[in-house]
Amino acid sequence: MAPRTYSAGVVLFEGFTVLDAYGPIQAFWAAFEPNPGGPPTRLYTISTVALQAGPVKSGEGPVTVADYGLDNAPAFDILLIPGGGGTRPGVNNEELLAGIIAAAAKAEYVTTVCTGAALLARGGGLDGRRATSNKMAWEWVTSQGPAVEWVRRARWVEDGNVVTSSGVSAGIDMALGVIARLHGVEAAERSAKLMEYIWNRDPDNDPFV
Repeated sequence: MAPRTYSAGVVLFEGFTVLDAYGPIQAFWAAFEPNPGGPPTRLYTISTVALQAGPVKSGEGPVTVADYGLDNAPAFDILLIPGGGGTRPGVNNEELLAGIIAAAAKAEYVTTVCTGAALLARGGGLDGRRATSNKMAWEWVTSQGPAVEWVRRARWVEDGNVVTSSGVSAGIDMALGVIARLHGVEAAERSAKLMEYIWNRDPDNDPFV
């Protein structure tokens, strides 16, 4: 039986952090199932989505083109919300928050990196759940979700179908954890090896707390 391929949708907004988005993108892209005698089976397809389809400038400068607008995007199996300086004005952007919450409601799994948790929390998407975020922005992020059970010492936190991670590079460890959860540890190990990345497998190992 062929392994299931999951669709991943990465939310973009002005000022998103490049590695928050592209670290997990690389991990998902590198996840595959060997196919003796043929090409490997990719386990994830990846798309980008923003308020409107088209170019979105990152906080670091490079522009990424969003494949879809939030109002016409398909339902994704996995929704990933990165962080970045753009989350500061983003928490007051009702259209963006509404689009993220609507997309999250249609997704099988919802993931955040760094201050992306602030966007999900501000929209009520983390109420009653355990979650974490970037420790350098901890006070601000946690103020966006008073009904969230914030976990300070965590590289990433799983609460049912919602997975949140700490700052920037933690998103790669989280993505590999999601791959291990959905396709097994060997698939995550193959992805990490293809990236020549040393995977921090322990979600409670947080040296930056």
